[in-house]
Amino acid sequence: MRRRTFLTALGVTGAASLGATGAARTVLAQSSDTIEPLMFDSTASLLNANGEPLTDDSVVAVWAEPTAFNVDEDGDGDAVSYPDGTPIPLVASAGGVVAFGAPIGQDDTDFNYGNEEFLLNVLDAETGGSGTIAFDYGHDQFYGPWTFEAFLGYAEDDGYDVNWTETLADDLPDSDVAVVTSPSEAFTQSELDAVSAFVADGGTLLLFDQSDFRNFDATDNANAVAAAAGAPFRFNDDQVLDAENNVGPDFIPTTSKFNDAFDYFADREGLGFELDREATYPVEVVEVTDGDTVDVRFEGGQTEAIRILGIDTPEKPSAAFAERTQEWEGIESLDYLQEQGLAATAYAEGELPAGSTVDLTFDENEPVRDEFGRVLGYLTYDADGSGTRDTLYNEQVVRDGFARVYDSGLGRHDQFLAAEFEARAAGKGLWSGSELPAPEVRNDSVESLYVPRAAAVESATGRLDERVPVRASETASIPNAPLVGVDQQAGVAMVGSPFVDESYEAAEDYPVDTSEYDNFAFLTHLADRLAEREGTPVVDGGHGQFGAGYALSAEDAAYYKRYLEGVGLGLQGVNDVTGGFGADLLSRASVYLLTAPADPFTDAELAALQSFRDDGGAVVLLGGDVPQSARENLNAVAEALCSDLRLGDAVTDTTNNVNDDPAVPTTSNFDTWFRLFDAYDGDTDYKGARGGPGVPGCEGRRTAAGNGKKKGKQ
Repeated sequence: MRRRTFLTALGVTGAASLGATGAARTVLAQSSDTIEPLMFDSTASLLNANGEPLTDDSVVAVWAEPTAFNVDEDGDGDAVSYPDGTPIPLVASAGGVVAFGAPIGQDDTDFNYGNEEFLLNVLDAETGGSGTIAFDYGHDQFYGPWTFEAFLGYAEDDGYDVNWTETLADDLPDSDVAVVTSPSEAFTQSELDAVSAFVADGGTLLLFDQSDFRNFDATDNANAVAAAAGAPFRFNDDQVLDAENNVGPDFIPTTSKFNDAFDYFADREGLGFELDREATYPVEVVEVTDGDTVDVRFEGGQTEAIRILGIDTPEKPSAAFAERTQEWEGIESLDYLQEQGLAATAYAEGELPAGSTVDLTFDENEPVRDEFGRVLGYLTYDADGSGTRDTLYNEQVVRDGFARVYDSGLGRHDQFLAAEFEARAAGKGLWSGSELPAPEVRNDSVESLYVPRAAAVESATGRLDERVPVRASETASIPNAPLVGVDQQAGVAMVGSPFVDESYEAAEDYPVDTSEYDNFAFLTHLADRLAEREGTPVVDGGHGQFGAGYALSAEDAAYYKRYLEGVGLGLQGVNDVTGGFGADLLSRASVYLLTAPADPFTDAELAALQSFRDDGGAVVLLGGDVPQSARENLNAVAEALCSDLRLGDAVTDTTNNVNDDPAVPTTSNFDTWFRLFDAYDGDTDYKGARGGPGVPGCEGRRTAAGNGKKKGKQ
């Protein structure tokens, strides 16, 4: 692809305006004559006509990378496995029929990959470079022509005519290309006969399937069309994953494994362009998808899906499978959230009507695009009809009660959270249905813990000895390794694990139900033991934790948050403890939870934590087997707080673990002298602490006597 870049300086020779304030673009020459890699969002593989692995290279145009593998995602047992070492085909072509494992040209594709160029090359190679495209939407397709508008416009610019049709069989005689995406409604026999005659008469058929995730695919119906067209291949009822070559998630694999026998891969100018983080782009609203996603058109004609940054609105009924009630404080009903999803969509349509102009800008801490290729941005609009675009939609939708704050590393996170607090307090919008405390969940006595990505806890001045409430089992790689350390004198505890990471929840597709373990009650007791004041726990998200893969923001701990709501507490994310609403939240908190920070703390941030600790707050550090730089950052916080606790080496256990994974050990090796192992009730009268030795030259605020207090629920 001939990449386009935006230059921060105006007046560059040959640069053409795309409508960005303070930016221009130019077309960059490529060193390669081949398109960029392809991305396949939720893709199936292909089989031969007998339903066996497709190994005939003469009909395979694109394979997944060797690192890919396929799975039976919907668990219905009808996926055909590809053996290790056997290339997995994603695109096949023969006799005028081209089959794609995923709808690779839909509008939310990141066109900085080569997808749209590849599809146009396929059309040109199969038709000679022109003709009429009949795009079928008469079989209850999710991916209808309205989801391919950017590509179809691109094809029209190249000389093709495009016809959206509900009656494909009737329109085939006047068409050169038929496009069929996963047909939820089966073709009738007469329609199949029409497809057969169309291909036999020289027509081109493009067939797009999708993976079997949640059984959304219509593989049998698509295969009936492929069979009628005489294709020597079929779609597999599976999903292809790649943990190494992907856009972000493993279910969006990327590949450059092309079969050069097909004339499909020549580089050409495509739809992709790069956005300048420092620029402001006036864009036209094309369509509101929901309350937090809007399609816009740039002045150069490019259409992009904008994921409105830093917020989340409830899902509409059509996407209810992706909703989690745990993310919504005090709300238990999925039906209620679906209603609110429709309300948020209507709100967005009213504030951002189609045809209106808004200003698109970006956040200094966030990527310009997410892992799905969507642009992440702020939208500023004219809310009062004054002609001035001065209202930030991202904040206004939160302030009016139609959205919550998304707990990422967003630069304006705490500003938006202040608006959410106001909306919650006033019961605005969806918050009118919030009831606290939430029903109590998982609050049992602590019998066993699981410790994902475990690491030992050490002392900078010697052995921890008696300050260890939890150790690994005898069978661990470091037998009886300390997994939790307590430094009452410094007001600090360290846990050698992220410990409440929601990616280990069965509801998040982890293969084992971990709700039988008692991590939530234990961690809450531990924090309560250290704190000398009451308040709501906060968790740091301002140091690169979100998306790091080994650390947590509040967004990654929704199930623990719901547990805390059930015991009368709660959990809030905070990004900046040195000022503004973040500092205000910290002043009202009882405990500050910090998972391994990708970015180091500044002196001002450390001073704020020291002041918080000195005023009775507790700091709980959650580490694990993390990169060395993150370990050093976490240990630096412990040192600044005058604690000797340090995060050490990884701990595994091949005998006692979850899901046969040694990196997720389990343990019941507890020191019950610490009263941390009952169901949490907020009224525990703790024994005196076994204080730490302190750090030479550094004075903690605590004494070894412990707090000896009782605290009620908040």
